Amino acid sequence: MQVHEVMTEPPQTCPQTMHLTDASRRMRTTGCGSLVVLGPHGRIVGFVTDRDLALALGDARNPDHLAVEAVMSRDVHSCRRDDDLALALDRMATFRVRRLPVIDDGDVKGVISIDDIVVWGLQSAGLSERLIAALRALCATSSFPAKEYAEGCGPR
Repeated sequence: MQVHEVMTEPPQTCPQTMHLTDASRRMRTTGCGSLVVLGPHGRIVGFVTDRDLALALGDARNPDHLAVEAVMSRDVHSCRRDDDLALALDRMATFRVRRLPVIDDGDVKGVISIDDIVVWGLQSAGLSERLIAALRALCATSSFPAKEYAEGCGPR
């Protein structure tokens, strides 16, 4: 099974200059837990999750004036539409992320999340062992400092 068969599309995006409160509203109205952050030329420059926003909003004095680019993960791990789901799961486990933007030819085509994979019931695709391993890696307790979470190295 390939990523494009399971991924969520179109991806929910936001400009890097969007304020945190607006990003939070977009996540709420679209029912998603992350936004692909786009730069001025429409290319991916980062990734922000509901967790990133929650942690930043807890510390922000004026979230209406704090832009997404201040809290987004810049080291974005991704996959391609035609990648095998096993590769996506391995990447999620390796980098301890729950979501991967799906990028082809430099454009964001969608997002694949651990939830997408679970919902599709991958036991029939023969990925149950990989799924269990990825979930164990994602759910493991961690001693990463907060800075590493912001850079996309911690669990999502």
